[in-house]
Amino acid sequence: MNEINKAHDRFFKESFSRLDVAESFIKEVFPEELKERLNFSALKRITDSFTDEELDEYLADVVYQTEYAGQKTLVTLLFEHKSYVQPYPHLQLLQYILNVWKEERKQNKKLSVIIPIIIHHGNGKWKYKSMKSYFKGLHPTLEKFVPDFDYLLFTLDKIEDNQIANFQNILLSMTAMLLKHSHDSEEEFLKLSSFWAEKLNRLDSDKQIEFIKTVFLYIETALNLTHENLSPIFTEVSENVNHIGMTIEQQLIEKNTFNHIKGLWEKGLDATFIADAFKMPLQKVEEIIQKIMTTSK
Repeated sequence: MNEINKAHDRFFKESFSRLDVAESFIKEVFPEELKERLNFSALKRITDSFTDEELDEYLADVVYQTEYAGQKTLVTLLFEHKSYVQPYPHLQLLQYILNVWKEERKQNKKLSVIIPIIIHHGNGKWKYKSMKSYFKGLHPTLEKFVPDFDYLLFTLDKIEDNQIANFQNILLSMTAMLLKHSHDSEEEFLKLSSFWAEKLNRLDSDKQIEFIKTVFLYIETALNLTHENLSPIFTEVSENVNHIGMTIEQQLIEKNTFNHIKGLWEKGLDATFIADAFKMPLQKVEEIIQKIMTTSK
């Protein structure tokens, strides 16, 4: 997975790991026949990492569980984020489902009904197809041997900006809009300057400082937009939001500088050469190298 896709994944997980964001998403876009039967008061996040003994660790993005239709039957909601089109999504989802069931059996729990949920954004159109469609020309007598299950697909590109802007939960609104427009050009992204500024100011008023940091980190790493690029937005936000944005940018610059110096030093280049290449004081480079040596022990 490349760094951009990792940034998408981190942002999605950090946002949807918040109970209020997941609950709001369900209430905003889920099919009515499912939504009205879910017990939101019992909704809770469960462990989302299940280890297969023979394969690498399979990591579901975010997993929630709740009661359904007033019964003791538990429903597991498996949220999976995709920033690209996956041709055979059932295969990965099936592995996640099996890992959840295996974990439930280890704990002597009744097996839950699992609803996989794919939230897609990005380039390419996601065309839903059944698992049985993977087996073209299958003889009817073999169909019963092919596992089949459904999943809920939400393509953010198909949800209008106006609808997203009016989501009741501001964190969900900001998350969905950022994911939807994460592949925009700078010009296209800035067409929504009023939306970004309004939501950032509301987040500031609500003391959602950590989420504001998450937003700026995502914009910098996934969209590669700097404080300078975002100047039309920063002219409309509070001084505190401005400060957070600049701090995140400076932290990323320092992190990148550290990593570049580490790479050069590990290749055998000395501090004097590195200082000259980065146009940095020699003492500062020596301090960074000393830190690299300390952390590598």
